[in-house]
Amino acid sequence: MNQILFLATLWAIGLLVAFITLPVFLRRWKVGALIPVRWLVVLIVGVTLIVRLVPNFLLPVGAGFDIESYQIVGRMILAHKDIYASAETMNRHPYLPLQMYWLGLAVWLADVIRIPFVQIVRLLPIASDAAVALALFLYLHRSISLKDAFLAGLLYACNPISVLVSAYHGQFDALPMLFLMLAIMASIPSAGLWLGLGILIKSWPVLGLPSLLFGIQGWKERSLFLAQVAVMPVIGIGVYAMVFHPTTFVPMLAYVLGYNHGIGAWGYAYVAQLLSMSVPGWDGMFSLVVQNGKYLTLGALGIVWLARARWQLPAAGILTILVAFFAFTHAFSIQYLVWLIPFALLNRECRWLRLYTVTGFGYMLWTYMTLILDMRVTQWMPWPQADWFLIRPTAVPVWLITVLWAVERLRAVSVGSLGRQ
Repeated sequence: MNQILFLATLWAIGLLVAFITLPVFLRRWKVGALIPVRWLVVLIVGVTLIVRLVPNFLLPVGAGFDIESYQIVGRMILAHKDIYASAETMNRHPYLPLQMYWLGLAVWLADVIRIPFVQIVRLLPIASDAAVALALFLYLHRSISLKDAFLAGLLYACNPISVLVSAYHGQFDALPMLFLMLAIMASIPSAGLWLGLGILIKSWPVLGLPSLLFGIQGWKERSLFLAQVAVMPVIGIGVYAMVFHPTTFVPMLAYVLGYNHGIGAWGYAYVAQLLSMSVPGWDGMFSLVVQNGKYLTLGALGIVWLARARWQLPAAGILTILVAFFAFTHAFSIQYLVWLIPFALLNRECRWLRLYTVTGFGYMLWTYMTLILDMRVTQWMPWPQADWFLIRPTAVPVWLITVLWAVERLRAVSVGSLGRQ
């Protein structure tokens, strides 16, 4: 196992080098003259898949709790048991019912073809990454040079953060991210449906709702958009209730909306926890964050929306809100780090993306190789002290980058956007 993790580490470091050097390598390459567009598409999709399939089949493990949760949910789906009312799945599937059907299929395939479940379940996030890279290229090709659009697709394909999330961890954030991107790129009649699908996978694409809504002219069109956003979750919940279990809307929504995991893992919440543990008289600070952090986060996002994001085109406004979320959120999970990457590329925020990728990669690689994929960190320090003093401090540099990035986007007089025209 140690040898496999060493090879997986080298692979990830190689991807970081490729991500940093790609712009230099492509600077002198006459893309349009050498390779037609259809082959550029094949290259982008091929590279995206190859750099993820190698570690997927190299690593016989993923994130222990998450992969175990996927398998439990998948088996319960196959047995037609209610995911939202079972003690067995408590805190294991805080999402609306769509992702779970892939989990059931992955469990069935693993049993039938005798391939480890973890290597099958990661295939959907990997395929979603390929679709994100392709969507970036096809959309940007309409407004910037072919070479720059091709570079954007390859930068996503080789970005080590996106590879770590899908092919090492096995998280699904690339799929709702793809649907949020398609909502930006689509015309008004279908944009709401794409966003609704994203929310049906995971709830975080709702952060893009205000920018998309106010990017539409006319209240009739906005009302249609909102109806489309709502209809996909309603259909998803209805299908689950009819086919699998007659769960009522209220318990399901309460379970999904009440999820509040990862407080203290990131940002000011981590600082508050350290102060509560170490400074006399400050022991209640972290409790205040736990009790009120959700409202602080929503309040900060509301201010950012009113001050800047509402004046920007949808792609730029969504990036501003997402960056602000990272700067001000009270709760955090490591897979969130992939969210910013395609939207930074859509807005051509390459300088910040490089800083974010380098610092985020350092935090992620350390965390994956010492905690998530192999919990060796407890050999050096007991838990939870190992988390407080060895894991969480490595997130501070990338958090500070998001704070500075948010400040720049708030101060900018005019932020470039490639939103829906």
